[in-house]
Amino acid sequence: LRETPPPETMGDYINLWRERITRNPQAAMEMVGLEVVENGYKVSPEPNIGVTMAGLRPGDVITRLNGQSIGDVERDRQLYDEVAASGMARLEVVRDGQSLLLTFPLR
Repeated sequence: LRETPPPETMGDYINLWRERITRNPQAAMEMVGLEVVENGYKVSPEPNIGVTMAGLRPGDVITRLNGQSIGDVERDRQLYDEVAASGMARLEVVRDGQSLLLTFPLR
């Protein structure tokens, strides 16, 4: 079987992850190095390069995405499309007991 070519554009990358999240949201979270915790998603000790490029570090807990509380994988699947359509991701993160806001474009 031929492998699917890697994404060439940000839109291709967003669509790739939309498909993975739709098919198996828990596996998609594990693939990038996030685990569900009580108040959001915790970055694993060895996250995906995309997670670190977004400014996240192991141990960070992402508590909100574009102003929305997160931590329910099924509900957050729907939020993915809203965030992708907005073109901007705004993450509220707790790092070492301090709250941070990380913002980056998705285009």
